[in-house]
Amino acid sequence: MTSPPTGTAPEETHRQWTPSWSPDHTDPTLPPITLITDTDDQPAYTTTALAAHQPALGQIAVHPTPLATAPAYLAQDLIRALGKHLPPPDIAPPWWTGNADDSWRAAVAWTQALDIGHYIVCRAQRITGRHLEHLMALREHTRVRLTLVVSGPTPAALASVLNAAPHQQISTPEDTRRHLTTDQHLTSRNPARYPWWQHAPFPTPHDEPWYEMPPRPRHPAVRPGETTSSSHGTPTRLPSTNNPPPAVALPTFTQAAAPSPHHDTVARRIHTRVAHPLHAAAVAVRALTGYDSDQLPQLTAATPERPHSDLPTDLPDWARILQDAARIYTDLNSLIRHDLPAHRTGADRPFSRLGDRNDVDHAAESCHLVAAPATRRTKTPRKSRR
Repeated sequence: MTSPPTGTAPEETHRQWTPSWSPDHTDPTLPPITLITDTDDQPAYTTTALAAHQPALGQIAVHPTPLATAPAYLAQDLIRALGKHLPPPDIAPPWWTGNADDSWRAAVAWTQALDIGHYIVCRAQRITGRHLEHLMALREHTRVRLTLVVSGPTPAALASVLNAAPHQQISTPEDTRRHLTTDQHLTSRNPARYPWWQHAPFPTPHDEPWYEMPPRPRHPAVRPGETTSSSHGTPTRLPSTNNPPPAVALPTFTQAAAPSPHHDTVARRIHTRVAHPLHAAAVAVRALTGYDSDQLPQLTAATPERPHSDLPTDLPDWARILQDAARIYTDLNSLIRHDLPAHRTGADRPFSRLGDRNDVDHAAESCHLVAAPATRRTKTPRKSRR
């Protein structure tokens, strides 16, 4: 396991966060790990653990993918447990799904943005040493409570972790039920801030209605491309560009006097079908404003020095959660200096590190969103800039 630095020097405060953990650098003030030992592999333990899944209270039960040993898999299992799905097997996966560090940054961002307070991991004896290292790094960064259900003997890698981290052990079904249903771990949430509780169907039904996003604004003036590049650099023309299906036109968020029921449907689709926080936030902005994927990296957010921005400041709650997750992810993955004004470092451009536009376009299509025809573009008022 990789040992992180013991101190945080000023020049180190802007490094990328990596999912590394060392037994020598464990925060003793974190909640102790709870180990539930089920030596006889009784179904009651797993059933109780899965029944404790309560997203509304910030408590998430995770059942790891069997025999999945790649370092990224456990992070993606956590993301799926949050109700967010990766593309089905017949769709080419986004590049980040094969990158362990990026997958764990996404898991951390969702954990913090959605205010998750407790992870319950079933079948923890299947977790590899590398998975444990990454999971402990997530625990250290987010300060989340962690319960591990071990069905069988405790493996050596887990025993090594438990020797270094404060923990408590439970070994009866009654104590397990009491631990997982007590209120000591749970925090009251505001239902209005958590539209991700209501999931959209997945995989996407073929007969599901399509929505046409608002017309593309003229500012920023970036020439729209007819094709986008895949993660392998190969030009790819998207199906909806060639043959757009009949769609219901979405109003721009600024034009809507009240939240549209269509926007509620779109919100559920994005929260369910887009697993990467930065991509989810980008699709939300496209659905609400009409900005195209080639404009997103140029969009500015309001800052104290430059209050005028391209992005609306009054986004609905469901979109603000996605923006929070994207900001956390970017901070974890960024070298931006926070001691300088945002416009000098690029921090006022939340999508400047968006990367592959093709992934964003396909994420929008997974939500059955299609761009408006180019002839319907609107003219946006020119804003004064300081």
